[in-house]
Formats: sequence, C-alpha cells, structure tokens
Amino acid sequence: MWFLLDVLEYSIRGILLLYLCRNALDWKEKYVRQGRYLFFLLFVICGLWSVRSELLKRIFYGGAAEIQRSSNSIIRMVFVMVLLFILLDFFYEGSRLMKFYLLLLYQTIVEMARFGVHGVWSLCIEAYGKWQVERLLREEILPEHFMERMQALEYVWNAALSAAYLGIVWLTFYLIRKYRKDMRGISGQGILFLMLSPSVGMAFDLMLRCLFFTRTGPDIDLIYDRHGGMYAVIPLMAFLCILSTVCSIRIYEELMRAQEEKNGLFFYKQQLADMTGHVREMERLYDGIRGMRHDMNNYIADMEQLLGEGLDKEQPGASAGAEAHRYLCHMKKAMDTLTMRYQTGNPVMDVVMNRKWQECEKAGIGLDSDFLYPGQLGIEAFDLGILLNNALDNAIEACAKCRGKSCGIRVHSYQKGRMFFLRIENDCDSGSIRYTEG
Repeated sequence: MWFLLDVLEYSIRGILLLYLCRNALDWKEKYVRQGRYLFFLLFVICGLWSVRSELLKRIFYGGAAEIQRSSNSIIRMVFVMVLLFILLDFFYEGSRLMKFYLLLLYQTIVEMARFGVHGVWSLCIEAYGKWQVERLLREEILPEHFMERMQALEYVWNAALSAAYLGIVWLTFYLIRKYRKDMRGISGQGILFLMLSPSVGMAFDLMLRCLFFTRTGPDIDLIYDRHGGMYAVIPLMAFLCILSTVCSIRIYEELMRAQEEKNGLFFYKQQLADMTGHVREMERLYDGIRGMRHDMNNYIADMEQLLGEGLDKEQPGASAGAEAHRYLCHMKKAMDTLTMRYQTGNPVMDVVMNRKWQECEKAGIGLDSDFLYPGQLGIEAFDLGILLNNALDNAIEACAKCRGKSCGIRVHSYQKGRMFFLRIENDCDSGSIRYTEG
C-alpha cells in the first residue's frame, strides 16, 4: 500500500515538473518525440529509489535504518536535487542558469506546500486521534477496532496530505504559467532576480529541517510539541514564501511590459523627432522653391517682353524668336504647376491642402477653403496636418458616395482668443445616413 502511494505521489510530481518546464525549456533534438516519457520514467525511478533504498538510508542517516533527526534529510534532498538537475541538463537544451532556477522553484514550492499543509493537517489528525482514544477509554469501541481505525487513519493521513500539497503545487505552477507564459526570453539578470524568492523559501525550508524533529528511541520530539504556536507560524511563513514567489514573477512581468512600453515610447519620440526634422527641412526647401519660382516668373516675363519687341520689329531670326516664345510658354505652364492654389501660411498645411485639392479635382469634387495656419498659437504643424489630412480624407470619401449630383467640401477656420476652431463640411448621400431616436 505504501509503495503504491509513493508511486502515485512521484508520478504526479513528475507531471508537475514537466508542466513547469513547458515553454521554459526546449527538448534536445533527439528527445523531442520520446523525451518527456523517458524523463517522467526516470524521475519516478529516482524518487522511489531515494525514498525506499536501504543503502541510501544508511548513507544519509549516518548508518541508522531510520532517520534520527530531521536535519539528516537535508542530505537526501540535496542528492535528489542533483539527480534532477542532471536529468534536466540531459534532456533539455538551453541555459543551465534557467534549469537551476526551475529546479529551485520546483523544489521550494513542493517543500513550502508540504510544510504549509502539514501543520494544519497534524492538528486535525491529532484531534481525531484524541477523540478515538477517549472513546476507547470509555469503552465505546473495542481495542481491535481502535487499532484498525488508527492504521486506516495513517493511510488516509498520508494520502490526504499528499493530495493537499500537490494540489497547492499545481495551483502555484498554474499561476506562474499564467503570469509568465514563456520563460525562454528571460535574461540572466532576470533569472537572478526571480531566484531571490525561491532562495528565501529554500533557506526557510533548511531551517525547518534542522529544527523539525528529533527521534529518541520510539519517541519523536516535534517542533510543534516544543512550541505550540508553530502550528500557525509555519503554515503562515510557508504560504507567504509561495505568495512572494508568485508575486515576484508577476512583478517581473509588469516590469518587462513597462520596459517594452518605454522602449516603444522612446522609439516613437525618435520617429517624431526625425519627422519634425524632415518638416523643418521641407519648410526650408519650400521657401527656396517659392523664391526661385518668383524669380523664374520674372525672368520669363522679361524674356517674353524682349522677344515680343523683336517680333514686332520683324528682325531677322523672327522664326527663332517665335520658337523661343513657344518654349517660354511651355516653361511658364510648367512653373504654374508649382504654384500653390492655397496659401495657408505654413508649408506643411500648404502641401496638405493642395494635395487634397488635386484629389478633389480628379474626383470632380469642389473644394472651398479659407483655412489659415494659427502660427501664433504654437500648434505643431505636424499635429494639425494629421488632423486636417484625416478630416479631408473622410470628407472626400463621403462625397465620392454621392450619386448623380455635384458635391463639395468647405473648410473654414477661425480663432477666438487662445482657441482655434476648424470646421469641415461636406455633401453626402442622404441614403447612407442612419438616424436613431435621441
């Protein structure tokens, strides 16, 4: 019966360890298909061997067949952890620091869950045992029935204890996986940060193992007998260790998310700074083009006048002059295409308005605007350009849906005190409007 309980307990613990390592470590290529089954089998074998081997008991317990002091169990726990680390390193690839952290996390949660349940469960069992002894003394039950119940209670106590602490272990691992779905990308410094809470829990476990009990012949001196308050203190400390471990992972995840948002914001600021630089450069180039266009128009006008005078006097080479005159006419038309229809007082707004005007011309949509850029208010041209561009896109889209009638867009802006108002009106197809009550 005890052997079956041990097999069941270590089987569940093996499944829980595999569950914890999922999305944290990758199987080595040759163990991708069958690795989890071999790992599980070897885990159960190592666990049963460490618990039931008489040779290991004598080595760990100083030659005695039974453990005399709880501190002797520390050697066995370290031995089991070394075996588990070898198994993890053999079947999984990746950082050994991550493997050690997962092993430390697993062992700490198992130990804290068991100590947390043990005190509460011991109180319940002790109360039940005293009640049965009182019934025996009052001769309400026979001695053979009392022995049977005590023996059955021992099986139930161990089975219930294992079920309770393994349930807590599963719930803890579930929360850890919920807060950090993938541990593969954790840096070395992040692993060291996460290792702090399990290390504190393991230190508390070692302290308890040093003080928990001492065996003197058939009698066992428990820490609960020496200090009754430990029934409450030990479970409280154990569950606080578990909670701190889960919270450290939650905090780490929040820190990583905040760092990613900070990096994204920094990248956005860099893009905005670059775009602002491009806008400034565009303003400078636009001023240069505007000056050049003004000068070129003057040159063309002067040359047209000179060529006109030459043609009137019927000088030789008039045919060449006529050809030059046609060339200048073409050049003037080309320069006219650089002329901005709308002068808003800001080059960025000029580009937006004139580009939208060209789109309206192609779509047969009228565009009437008295928009002027409020430079004195300190509004960024980049921000206002985005607003104006999106609003005109929506207006053009609505006008494009008009069926069989002309439509137009009207842009109006004005200023009241330190407030700037921009109003955009557009025609639309009345059939596409949906009215609701209220």
